[in-house]
Amino acid sequence: MPVFSQEVVDECAQACLGLPKPQMFDVFARELDRRYPGVLDFDQPWIYSIAGGAMIQMKLYYASPTEYIMIWGTPIGSEGHSGRHFAGFWDTVIDGEMHYYAEGEFSQRVYKPGDRVYVGPGQARAMNFTDGVWAVEYCRGFIPASVPFGVASEILVCWDFLTAAQTLTLYTDLVLQSIGRQLPLVKPVTSVIAKLAGRATRALQPSPEVSKIPDDNIAWFQKQV
Repeated sequence: MPVFSQEVVDECAQACLGLPKPQMFDVFARELDRRYPGVLDFDQPWIYSIAGGAMIQMKLYYASPTEYIMIWGTPIGSEGHSGRHFAGFWDTVIDGEMHYYAEGEFSQRVYKPGDRVYVGPGQARAMNFTDGVWAVEYCRGFIPASVPFGVASEILVCWDFLTAAQTLTLYTDLVLQSIGRQLPLVKPVTSVIAKLAGRATRALQPSPEVSKIPDDNIAWFQKQV
């Protein structure tokens, strides 16, 4: 049986509309935790997701072999292919716009804050996120089959092995947490492995971005000219 209702997830997403970022993300998470106490993990980091040609960042709050909930988005826009999965996706836009079209459509569908998009199993969409969008996504179906889609571009195109590894360790951590809650007899084992996966995710976090070239580096470059 599913843990979450797509209607309840949408209601929690609607509760954060109009708030500044990142406050809106916190409000969504708290509201969802109120409706489903004890199942969310608030400590997972934001990580990149590069799939189907689109580059976004995401924060997962829950994942199992058959469900996940996350916030995803980009402040600068992107576009790509949704993928064709064995799972269905409900996305509630909480900021910005999403532009979609399907095979045989000759005009775009525009989704704005408060609108919900559904892409079912076996379906696919072309996506454009204009100047930026943020959305709550709830997925239900056979999620492990979508993992290759989620890491293939990171490994084969971008050579971003760090993000691919983060994606796998983070998902492993959350899945084992969910299995431990559902099967108490195996929880001692799943908890240990989940903690190890969580440590790996944190160890893989990149160092803070350097916003300024150090003066000694500038002097070195000037000498080379």
